[in-house]
Amino acid sequence: MQRFLLVNMDMKLMRILSARGVIMKLFKVFVLLLISGQSCLQIIFYNDFEEPAITPLFPQVAGEFVLPDEPAANQLDWVVQQLSESSTSINDINAHFSSAFNAGQLQSFFDGLRNNYPNGKIIDIVAMTPMSTAVVVQGQDANANMGYFLVDSRYTGNEEIIYFYVTPYYGSVQYPVDQGLSMQQAITKFNSFAADVGVLVAYVDHNNQCQAIYQSNAQTLKATGSIFKTWVMGGLADAVESTSITPSQNVVFDAGQWVNGGSVVNNEPAGTVFSAQDLAVMMLGVSDNTATEILHDLVGRSVIDAYIDTSGVVNANVLKPILSINEQFHLIFSIDPTTATNFVNDTEANQLNFINTQLEPLGAVTSYPYQNDFLMTSGSWRASAMEVCQNFANLRTYPQGSAALNLIDRAMGAQTAQPEIRNNWDRVWYKGGSLVSGVDGYHVLTHAWLLENNGHAPYVVVGMTNDDNGGIDNNDGIYKIQSVLARILELTREGL
Repeated sequence: MQRFLLVNMDMKLMRILSARGVIMKLFKVFVLLLISGQSCLQIIFYNDFEEPAITPLFPQVAGEFVLPDEPAANQLDWVVQQLSESSTSINDINAHFSSAFNAGQLQSFFDGLRNNYPNGKIIDIVAMTPMSTAVVVQGQDANANMGYFLVDSRYTGNEEIIYFYVTPYYGSVQYPVDQGLSMQQAITKFNSFAADVGVLVAYVDHNNQCQAIYQSNAQTLKATGSIFKTWVMGGLADAVESTSITPSQNVVFDAGQWVNGGSVVNNEPAGTVFSAQDLAVMMLGVSDNTATEILHDLVGRSVIDAYIDTSGVVNANVLKPILSINEQFHLIFSIDPTTATNFVNDTEANQLNFINTQLEPLGAVTSYPYQNDFLMTSGSWRASAMEVCQNFANLRTYPQGSAALNLIDRAMGAQTAQPEIRNNWDRVWYKGGSLVSGVDGYHVLTHAWLLENNGHAPYVVVGMTNDDNGGIDNNDGIYKIQSVLARILELTREGL
C-alpha cells in the first residue's frame, strides 16, 4: 500500500502572524497521512505549541518506576524488595500481611519467588490504585522470567496486605492465531464474539472530535457496563473545575452507599474517610462500584447529567437521568419486569420521579426477588462506541495543568487492562465494563482505551460486546476478546 506524508504548513499565514506579533504558541502544525485507495485525509500528528508535554503518571528514575505514596503501592514496593533479599522473616510478614494469611506458607512462597524472579524489578504497571495494584515483574538473571503480581491492601490502619497473587507472564495476551491478523481481519473476528458488537479505531482531531479510521456498528447504541463511570468522572471534573469539590476533599463512606460485590472499598468499614481523588482512581482503576456510588452521591445526579449534555453524545436522554449502581441493580433485581420495562421506556421526567420515590429509598441491594437479565443490554447505561470515544476526547479538554485535568489523568490512567500498553505510549486511559447474570454469564463486556504520544493526535480504541442471551464468556470468550483487542492495540501502535 502506497503512503504519502503531506505537511500542511501555511508559510504565508506564519509570516502574517509573526508580522502582527501574534504569539506562535497559538499556531498548530498538522501532518496528514494520505492512504492510497481511501477517500479522506487522516490527521495522525499535530503539534500544538500551546500544550505542554504529557508527563508520565509513573515516572522512572534510573530505569525503575517511582511508585506513588499510597497504601497498596507501598506494600507492592515492599513485596518487590523481598526479591532482592536473602530471606523474609516471619516478623516482617506479620507486619505487612493480614493475620488471615499463614506466615509460614508465605515465607516459603517468597523463597520460591526469589528463585523464579531473582532481584526482580517492575517493568510494566497495569493497574495502580490506592488499594489495588497489578504489575509485571521481571527477574534480573539470565532466565529473565516475568510474573504478573497483584497486591491489594487496606486503606486505613497499618494498611496490611489482604490479597496477594502471582502468576507467570509470557510476554503477550495474544493467542498465536491472532498474531498475524490485519486490522480488518481482527475487527471481523471481533464481530463474531457476540450477537451485538461495536468496534471503533479512531483519532481525535484538533477540534477534539473523534474521526473513525476503522469501524463496525460504531454509531449504534450498546450497553456500556462500567464505561458509564467515565461520565461520572466528567461530572466530578466539572465540580472540581467549579471548586465545589476539591480532589483532596475528605469523603465519608456511608453504610447506605455499600454495593454488593466488585469493590475493594468494601474492605473498609462504614465511616471510613477517603479523599475524592482516591475514590475516583478506584472507581476507574479497578471499576470499584462502592466508590462509584459514593461519588455519584457526592457530585450529584444533576451535575453529572449536565456534564452528559456537553459530552458529545447524540441523545443525552439515553444516559439521563444517570442511575447510580444500586439504582441500576434495583431495576434489574428488585422491580417486577413490567414496571422495570415501563421505566426504561418512560420520559426523563417520569424516570426521575420514579428514581426519587421508588429506587433511591431502597438503599443498597441486599436481596434479589427478580432476575430482569433482559435489562442488562436494553435497560442499563447505553452509548455507542463513537460516543464513548467522544467522551474520552471531551475529558481531554479541561485546562492543561488544572486540578480537574490532573484528577482525570490520574483516574483514567490508573488501569491499562493488559500489559504491553503503558510503556508504548505517553498517555494511556482505559475503562471497561461488564454486566453478568448468575444464570447465563456475561451479557455485556466492553473495553475502551485512549492512547496518546506527545505531539501526536490521540487514538481511541473501543470494543463493545452485548448479547441478550448472555454467554459472551462461553468457550473462553473473555480471553478471545482480550487477544483480538491486544492485536488491534498492537496494530494501532505500529501505525494505521
